[in-house]
Amino acid sequence: MADHDLLFCSALELRERIRTRRISSAVVTQGVLHRIEQTQPTLNAFITIDREGAMQAARAADAAVERGDALGALHGVPVSIKDIINTAGMRTTWGSRLMADNVPDADAVAVERLRCAGAVIVGKTTTPEFAHKLLTDSPLFGTTRNPWNTALTPGGSSGGSAVAVAAGMGPISLATDAGASTRLPAALTGIVGLKPTLGVIPHSQVPDAFNNFIHLGLMARTVADAALMLDVVSGAHRADPHSMGRGPANALAALQGPTEGINLLKIAWRPLVGNRMLDTEVRRCCEAALVAFREFGCTVEQRDEPVANAGPAWRVLQQSNWAARFHGRLEDVAAQLDTSFVEGIRAGGAYSGHELLQATYKRTQYFRAVQDWFEAYDLVLTPTCSRPPLPAEAGALDRITINGEDAGDMRESWVPYLNLFDLTGHPAVSVPCGFTSSGLPVGLQIVGRWHEDALVLRAAAAFEAARPWAHHTPR
Repeated sequence: MADHDLLFCSALELRERIRTRRISSAVVTQGVLHRIEQTQPTLNAFITIDREGAMQAARAADAAVERGDALGALHGVPVSIKDIINTAGMRTTWGSRLMADNVPDADAVAVERLRCAGAVIVGKTTTPEFAHKLLTDSPLFGTTRNPWNTALTPGGSSGGSAVAVAAGMGPISLATDAGASTRLPAALTGIVGLKPTLGVIPHSQVPDAFNNFIHLGLMARTVADAALMLDVVSGAHRADPHSMGRGPANALAALQGPTEGINLLKIAWRPLVGNRMLDTEVRRCCEAALVAFREFGCTVEQRDEPVANAGPAWRVLQQSNWAARFHGRLEDVAAQLDTSFVEGIRAGGAYSGHELLQATYKRTQYFRAVQDWFEAYDLVLTPTCSRPPLPAEAGALDRITINGEDAGDMRESWVPYLNLFDLTGHPAVSVPCGFTSSGLPVGLQIVGRWHEDALVLRAAAAFEAARPWAHHTPR
């Protein structure tokens, strides 16, 4: 295989080639590691690169093939892990100088499942400090850049994972999504970003498992690869109450004949979800994508009734979370932290108990409102974000512009489509749906009912078949 073909090969094809000895995991992993090192000075997608560990795992994978051992679903396939997810024996820094030397004793549940499936972990991808913002830069590692235009951000907080997948540094990456963090960077880098139903992938690290809205997210270049990865990491675990009673997703099997039944779907198109402005080119790309769903035979209806912006309640919940962890020692550590993170911690420390509880009440209201949407519709489609990427050096507290006009607060104006579904827990996937006139990717979000992740992925796969995107690569 040519270098480009190897680097942009799907996980499904790589595992088949490795299993049938048409290529070795060692050759694939070596190519990915070289690509990481080649692009690190310009894209800066990784905090930690585990060359020695990855090559050792790849050689072991090849030896298992030679012996005829039973092989896992990701046997020999290189993957990366966002650097807020624990990896045993490999440092997990959270993008912070406070955690620069942190080496966990145990894997997060999802990481353990990836290893058991035979995946080869090549390293840890960049994240803003404690994943607190919609950009990817931190005092510890600097700025991560968008491979489609290095003057721009890939978004955050899983920017490193998105860049790694988009730019040929492994076909899949494990990320997180608390308020946008998987789907925003996926949209801005032209890949698939999946946030499953809350609990479908158990999260063993969150301090409050019961009120949790922090999801694990999956990055891939194709819908089938996202489904493959979901099958590996999904299923009940004792650490996550939202996961209990859930078996593996069986998502990949659901993609066989992905257009079956799609023609019967009723779809709501919501161009605005608590925001007042949408970039003209983003809207053009998304509405062109609606044509494909109508061609399938779906009923697509635009819904314009006002929706409450979930940003204010989300901010209370998340900033309170940060404050619970850091406010008591803030004066000792503030000088080492990103200034926008410090401001968020201080804001969280100032909320009263009743303000926090009111935010949880709001969360329930959002959930019930979205549940009502699905009484009439099978899927909801939205833009993934309201405008193309910001400059790489943008500040987390900057106001943003849309169509040349001031649009206000970044989180409330740029990603209102995303934090809403973190709070409600509904499954959502961002898929590429076109490019702006300057060649920047645009994302379309597909949202479904709780535990209808397979239907969301089937709709995404049908759209992918009608409007392929994986052949578009940034370089």
